[in-house]
Amino acid sequence: MNSQFPMPTRFQFRTAAEIRFGAGEIRALPEIVARFGRRVLLVTGVRSADRLDLPGRLHGFELVHARVDGEPDVEAVDRAARSAREARCEAVVGVGGGSALDAAKAAAAMAVHDGSVRDYLEDVGDGRSLSRPPLPFVAVPTTAGSGSEATRNAVIRVPDRQVKRSLRHDALLPRVALIDPQLSGEAPRAVAASAGLDALTHLLEAYVSTGAHPTTDALAVPGARRAFDALRALADGRSDAASNDSMALASLWGGIALANAGLGAVHGLVAPLGGRCRIAHGNACACLLDATLAANLAALRARAPSSPALARYEDLARALGVPSADALPDALGRLRRDLGVPSLGAYGVKPDDLPAIVRDSRGSSMKTNPIVLTDAELTAVLAASL
Repeated sequence: MNSQFPMPTRFQFRTAAEIRFGAGEIRALPEIVARFGRRVLLVTGVRSADRLDLPGRLHGFELVHARVDGEPDVEAVDRAARSAREARCEAVVGVGGGSALDAAKAAAAMAVHDGSVRDYLEDVGDGRSLSRPPLPFVAVPTTAGSGSEATRNAVIRVPDRQVKRSLRHDALLPRVALIDPQLSGEAPRAVAASAGLDALTHLLEAYVSTGAHPTTDALAVPGARRAFDALRALADGRSDAASNDSMALASLWGGIALANAGLGAVHGLVAPLGGRCRIAHGNACACLLDATLAANLAALRARAPSSPALARYEDLARALGVPSADALPDALGRLRRDLGVPSLGAYGVKPDDLPAIVRDSRGSSMKTNPIVLTDAELTAVLAASL
């Protein structure tokens, strides 16, 4: 790795209080949940509870079940939090993909706060801050991608604003992150592809982020290699227990890296894109990744040719087995296509949507991109991705 990248003189590092990783770890769920109480809000995707027989696994607990269909919005979080309050829940368990985990995380916070989650979202609500510790939260991902089991934010859709915004606070970090690679290994191929491309984007963006530091670097580069290889195996029909383990670990590392280093322009654009259009978060990242990377390289060479970020892109190219940074966009675009993820136009994104997406893209993720991209450059990224 490049040792010349300027490092901050100080940094913070946050992650889940306890991480349990390994095949079969789902069997430990009852004993983990019992530490926090018997009355539990269980938040899952539409199929996770039945597929994993969660009511059976958590027999003896008083369960209040909230299912999340798609990415969570304000109403879904408020409804789940209200159910937790009415049942006097003592803990929250989230089982599913990033959407279920984010909904559970937000519900754990809002169960002990008044008002709507909207009031607490970045750049949308009334600027209210969490003032009390959330209910203890246990995160059990069933996909390898979002890294939500290791982050301090929950991404929530705001339908009337056509954006997604974060509820963010250190207290949102899970008490326990239980990662069982067998669960994500059972995900349908399309889901695994979308999730995995999200994880890869986290790792790549965190490494070139202006918030990167030695601890996130130690995870980002090997994590990107693991994710790339596991996705290549998925694309080629070679996935097995070893690649599933590798992808689950890369996803966890991606969550830790993004929570501590920040992200970049891909996620800056995806926030309003995902709010306006019905496209899975991972697919949106995949569609934008190659064009955004190319735009960053061009902008850096034109306006900041001495930037250490250019050497960082070369580090990533070597880690992924790609000849040079200039070859990264083609390699990433080819991987997306081989995984069956089409371009943005296939999801209904139209040229008329681009100005609003660019206008609403200057959120927290954009602030740690290695160079400030102009509106024209961001529009060109979106146009190239259609």
